[in-house]
Amino acid sequence: MTTTLSNGTAANEDLPAVCRRINSKLTAFLSKPPTTDRIRSVQEHTRISLLAIAKALEVYGLDHIAISFNGGKDCLVLLILFLAVLDEYFTSNAQKPATNFTAAEVYPNTLESLVTASTIPSLSLPTEGTDPLLGQENENTPPAQPNGNNIPNGAANGPSISQKIHTVYIHSSHPFAEVDEFVARCVKTYHLDLLRYDEKGGMKHAFRVFLSQNPNVKAIFVGTRRTDPHGGSLKHFDLTDGGWPGFMRCHPVIDWCYADVWGFLRELDIPYCSLYDLGYTSLGGTTDTHPNPALQRRPSLDHSEGLANGDCVVAGEGTSPLQDEATKERRKSLVACFKPAYELEFEADSKERLGRDR
Repeated sequence: MTTTLSNGTAANEDLPAVCRRINSKLTAFLSKPPTTDRIRSVQEHTRISLLAIAKALEVYGLDHIAISFNGGKDCLVLLILFLAVLDEYFTSNAQKPATNFTAAEVYPNTLESLVTASTIPSLSLPTEGTDPLLGQENENTPPAQPNGNNIPNGAANGPSISQKIHTVYIHSSHPFAEVDEFVARCVKTYHLDLLRYDEKGGMKHAFRVFLSQNPNVKAIFVGTRRTDPHGGSLKHFDLTDGGWPGFMRCHPVIDWCYADVWGFLRELDIPYCSLYDLGYTSLGGTTDTHPNPALQRRPSLDHSEGLANGDCVVAGEGTSPLQDEATKERRKSLVACFKPAYELEFEADSKERLGRDR
């Protein structure tokens, strides 16, 4: 007997089944006539992103690819798009050798010229020497152990179906409990082989450790958008430089705007982190992230004064479990004080990070 969860997900779905369900939902969304300019924009960006992801799978194969996932809205969109393309990839693998999987064949109606690259994707990436610090700051997780479900299946290795997705989670040194809880749910729902790293050591070091534990990985999907810090000049494919470990950074949602992200998640009814319903629009850690003042329901009340007076208490503070009464009261307070993230509309891209201290 199959148990169905509240979001319509079957509790015992394997990865191919998850991908099939998501791809069916996404195909239906792309097939319907756009009723608004926003839906048209989401559909157009979705098609380009799907082609970019398919191009990465064509060149690298699944076991040479990882996803950077921190539970935020942008990387969630990226993950859902990736799963949809994986359905096409798995279907192709079942019908013919993986070396014949091509992005243009799967998405023939999207111009390949719309996918941009500063460096053409290739398995031949620069390699680095061993970092002497690698063994000194490995907070969590042992290296992924080889097993029958994770046989290399890149373009050079022939077909197979991996049952988990290589995933790197670089979290805040002061993470929200809600974010960790959501990431844990995603690990189970979407079959993520997730390794955790604290950002205190720096992003470069975290990726270097991850790659030392996953030497097959040549490309990492990142949910960066052009309006993010340092995102202005990026393309869909950019090789790392400037002292970063060598890998291809893939940015399938680079040209999406804030409204596209929320249009996608809400149109497809994708579960997301609960903090977004409490006025948060960009997620960092508990010490540097607050509800966005642009979403405050009482504009006349000063944001910082309101928090100081106890009118609105920031979610995630304290050590109480999510189920305790104090946390419930914090959530009620925030719901009363702030609109949900998807209601940020006017100049949303410039206001998205108003709740971040950095």
